[in-house]
Amino acid sequence: MDGLTERERYRFDLDGFVIRRRVLGAAELRTLNAAVDALKIPTPGESIGSQRFSGHLARAESFRSLLDHDSALGIVSDLCGPMVRLDHAYGLVMSPGTGGLGLHGGGTPHDPSQFYEVRNGGMFNGLVAVQWALVDQLIDHGGLCCVPGSHRAAFPLPSDSADMAHHVELAAGDLMVFTEALTHGTTTWRGPHQRRSLFYKYAPGHLAWGNDYQRFADLTRRLTERQRRLIQPPSIYPHERVV
Repeated sequence: MDGLTERERYRFDLDGFVIRRRVLGAAELRTLNAAVDALKIPTPGESIGSQRFSGHLARAESFRSLLDHDSALGIVSDLCGPMVRLDHAYGLVMSPGTGGLGLHGGGTPHDPSQFYEVRNGGMFNGLVAVQWALVDQLIDHGGLCCVPGSHRAAFPLPSDSADMAHHVELAAGDLMVFTEALTHGTTTWRGPHQRRSLFYKYAPGHLAWGNDYQRFADLTRRLTERQRRLIQPPSIYPHERVV
């Protein structure tokens, strides 16, 4: 299980995100994209509701295998602690020409579940997002953008901030981890194919942003022991270590 390297730790603190390239191989991508196909999701439109899907963890082992993938779990446990928990998970599909969710996060308004700070030489986080790119998402395609470093901003996001956002280029199989304290969003998708990403959101063991843990209990019999510990309800005690 690979935690943050010294270089990654520095870049995460500087930018608010870190990317690991080509984590998923061609066979894994074929399996995951086939699993998305099997969900028979209606063609996504302009609304966020039509672009997001959930309930998929119960449908395919390939989705569940990403819950504690070594390349992601090492990072989120570094950021959220050894009792890290899965807060919620969803998939995102976008049709060419459709828009996405505008810039949000970055402490505007302040959300205590999405904080970020450095204390005593360590990074402390609320909600941390893991994005798995299932298709190429190149610069000229649009898609996910962010304001690097905004997770440490001491001032509210300006109203004329659109030109501050930078697109994040991802190739199929890349892994991106970012703090939800980072100002981020999704611009119009201009790729020639459907955009496909899977998002897994993690938090410290005592903290919750959403209430998906009430539904995760139905997954228990399909999970490994480590995955089961990842879906524990938020609590201080009792709470089992994940790593």
